[in-house]
Amino acid sequence: MLISFLDKLKLKYKGKRVLIVGLGLQGGGLAATRFFVKLGANVTVTDLKSKEQLLPTISELKDLDIDFVLGEHRLEDFLLADLIIKGPSVRWDLTELKVAKKAKIPIDMEAAFFTSICPAPIIGVTGTRGKSTTANLIYKVLKDNNVDVHLGGNLPKASPLGMIEKINAGDWVVLELSSWQLSGFHRKKISPHIAVFTNLYPDHLNYYQTMDDYYEDKKAIFQYQKNTDYTIFNKRYLDLLGDKHGKLITYEGSNVDFLITNLSGEHNRENIAACLATAKLIGTDKNKAKVSINQFLPLTGRLQTIRKVNNITFVNDTTATTPVATIKAIQAYKNNRIILILGGNSKQLPFEELIPVLGEVDKIILLKGTLTDLIYPILKKEYQNKISKVYDDMELVIQESYRIAKESKQPTTILLSPGATSFAMFTNEFERGSIFNKIVGGLQ
Repeated sequence: MLISFLDKLKLKYKGKRVLIVGLGLQGGGLAATRFFVKLGANVTVTDLKSKEQLLPTISELKDLDIDFVLGEHRLEDFLLADLIIKGPSVRWDLTELKVAKKAKIPIDMEAAFFTSICPAPIIGVTGTRGKSTTANLIYKVLKDNNVDVHLGGNLPKASPLGMIEKINAGDWVVLELSSWQLSGFHRKKISPHIAVFTNLYPDHLNYYQTMDDYYEDKKAIFQYQKNTDYTIFNKRYLDLLGDKHGKLITYEGSNVDFLITNLSGEHNRENIAACLATAKLIGTDKNKAKVSINQFLPLTGRLQTIRKVNNITFVNDTTATTPVATIKAIQAYKNNRIILILGGNSKQLPFEELIPVLGEVDKIILLKGTLTDLIYPILKKEYQNKISKVYDDMELVIQESYRIAKESKQPTTILLSPGATSFAMFTNEFERGSIFNKIVGGLQ
């Protein structure tokens, strides 16, 4: 079945002109490019970033016959295409895309395209926070229960099209889906068979004009389901659901009635509850699921304990790019003495709720960025004796944090949970976290 399935795609796309808009550095554009080249399409890749910026990805495509248009977009490439695959970070209001749409050129996105051709049922997971952890928990529980399952989506190097050849009709697929990816589902009017919704907080308001716009994209995960599909929804957010969804299953953190070993915080109890609800629906053994969950370790950059030096614990929560995420991190370690590494660029999100919570930490070490500039006068007024100067060097930040922790001689958690994006100092939050890990690993 798989061979005929791929053969049908080859017949459809062989010789067709496919334009990949947005190559990126996290693997999405890479996998889509490889996929369409393998189908025999004539592929052009265009990205506003330069060749030098995209070199890590381009080097992985060097043996393929591809045309690259970098540092610019050419309108003729859009108008000559038989299919355009838009990257998640490329805006729909890009001039060339609007012209192509008017010319009735098909425009798709990788995750939505994958969902429309995937031979196996899909479990889609979205939410402002917890979607990566929940998706990975579901994947582990199913895999440990001998279910043939695949994991992909909004995860580094986990592009759905990169795994399509391995998927059979009797398998399951778990996809983590961002709001940007789900915007493509709206345009195809499709939703996954099982939709898991974790929560909703202000985020990406540097991209969306309003929270309503943000949630509108999120809703695509369940809005086009049939009555044979399922929506697994956090009970705290039921007022957001509306009436367009599959069969409803709700969950809450209090459903988790066993000791959690490795995942800190109430938010992780909700992630586990979502996982258990999904696993139950699919028919896995609950006791086996509990064992799998307690073997699960925090994902990279998500309240991840990196190292313990005597009585000092280093925690990497670099994916906390919103004030709400930092609040959750502080609450997860509320019984600890905390040195918080905070700051970076703003997503234009409300930060007022964060300010009083910072009273629970012992020291605040600041990273430079537009959010830091915004909150610094407030911090200076409220917490003058707690805040450091603003740093633009992660090594100096860690050295200062480590010095303060050692001098206190008390058990201390040094928590990187910036509450902001990384772009003032780093390529992305994963680079920020990787540099943190490397420096911490080298401490004497």
